[in-house]
Amino acid sequence: MSPLKLIRESVGFAATQYVVRVALMLRGVIAMRLLTPYSYGAWNALTLLLDYGTLAPLSTQQGLDQAVPGRIVAGEPTGLDRLKRAGLFNITLLTLLFVALSLAYLARGRSQVQTYWGVSGLLVAAACVALINLSNYHLTLLRSHGNIGAVGMWFVLQAGVGTVLGLVLIPWLDAWGLLVGWLTGTALGVAYVRAQGRGLVPIVPRPSSDGMLLLRVGLPMYLYTASSVVMRSLDRIIILRLLGTTKLGYYSLSVMVLGLLLYLPDSVSFVLYPHFLRRYHSAGGDPGAIRGTAVRALQSLAVVMPGLCGLVFLVARDGASLLLPQYLLGIRAARIMCFAAGAIALANVSSVLLMTLGRRGWLVTVTAVVTVLGAGLDYTVVRLGYDITGVAWATLAIFTVAGVLLPWLALTGLGFTRSERLAWLARFMGPLALSLLLSFGADRLMPWARTPGAGVRVARMTLAVLTFGTLYTICCVPFVRGLGLGQLLGEFNLRIPGFGRSSGGTRA
Repeated sequence: MSPLKLIRESVGFAATQYVVRVALMLRGVIAMRLLTPYSYGAWNALTLLLDYGTLAPLSTQQGLDQAVPGRIVAGEPTGLDRLKRAGLFNITLLTLLFVALSLAYLARGRSQVQTYWGVSGLLVAAACVALINLSNYHLTLLRSHGNIGAVGMWFVLQAGVGTVLGLVLIPWLDAWGLLVGWLTGTALGVAYVRAQGRGLVPIVPRPSSDGMLLLRVGLPMYLYTASSVVMRSLDRIIILRLLGTTKLGYYSLSVMVLGLLLYLPDSVSFVLYPHFLRRYHSAGGDPGAIRGTAVRALQSLAVVMPGLCGLVFLVARDGASLLLPQYLLGIRAARIMCFAAGAIALANVSSVLLMTLGRRGWLVTVTAVVTVLGAGLDYTVVRLGYDITGVAWATLAIFTVAGVLLPWLALTGLGFTRSERLAWLARFMGPLALSLLLSFGADRLMPWARTPGAGVRVARMTLAVLTFGTLYTICCVPFVRGLGLGQLLGEFNLRIPGFGRSSGGTRA
């Protein structure tokens, strides 16, 4: 894959994912306006089951992700087909086991989830889990065969139908409307990827020794993925268990903010991982083959993410006052979580780098330790009475630790010296510190903080965005030099002073 094709594919997929995430954010905003904090908290609680359901196949998906490209390159059609069918067998069996155990656990007694949804709601959620895992099987294989477009379209179809139908049904079904919409969108997504996968994605499972191979090969990445899911959801679990469904509803603002901001680094990692694997193994395990792309990806995220975090921080309070006044009890936590997203963003690309470089032990160890520390810290702040704002501060602290340690380990694996690693970390963390300084300063100095009125709120948000955006862009110029932006701009015949080819043919 050429560098320019990689950039176009990464940008295109990331753009698709951001459109999807914006649609889901709009769904969240509208649904929160239509639902009470208790009802929306119940929906957020149910999504925990959906999140953990993706972990049901254990390391099968990750094993397919790593083993399928190798057999495609090796030209082994029989072995490739056997591998895919073994993967589908694992996914089917393990998903059914997860569904059975989850229903047995949640249906007993009167859990927070069952209180609102009942057994029927749990059954519908279980159907969603099964369809999502079947979709992920298709998406993994389509991505390995280079059909990134179909992968992106699945997200668009699932989110589009799920969003529109879910919102339409809320007035009649309350939070149940969101669940029915999500089930329908996922079912249509399965139908779409099934059509796209004809001839490439077998649908009849068949057990074989390759099933154990997939579990073994994918285990390190699965341990990281599972730890990441746990790390990103521990705050919600603790709030649900200790503070209740209504408080989880208020905290949903934080969940929405984190999900929106993390879709960019998640999408970039999703596209870069198979590229890293191909180039690294083609070069005989030479880290130099991926060093340039890896550092540019980390450096780009280090500049872009803090800018987005600062913008969301500045508009969050006034925006919530206009759109979601009944959720203002959760706005402080949501604003803190903006920078938690910026802190953890670099860990995504760093994790796939560590997997590519064979440094799985480092990755799993750090992620597991950070997850355990996060659980303890979240639990402690709640027990000390700091409520959901305390949970947000605890999450920011833990994400910052992960956002420093994982890039450090990735740079070590890429062969940088200690002094070079320190210099790169300073360059990665500099924009986040800059964003914190500028956004907090702008928030304090912006006028009309206590002036009521929708027009004033809109004017304040506009002024804050323009001020912060201008200052942050100017201050970040030193951080973006050397990123190769001129090559990308030249591809689209764009000319911006300071970038692109000069008349002498050199590049800034």
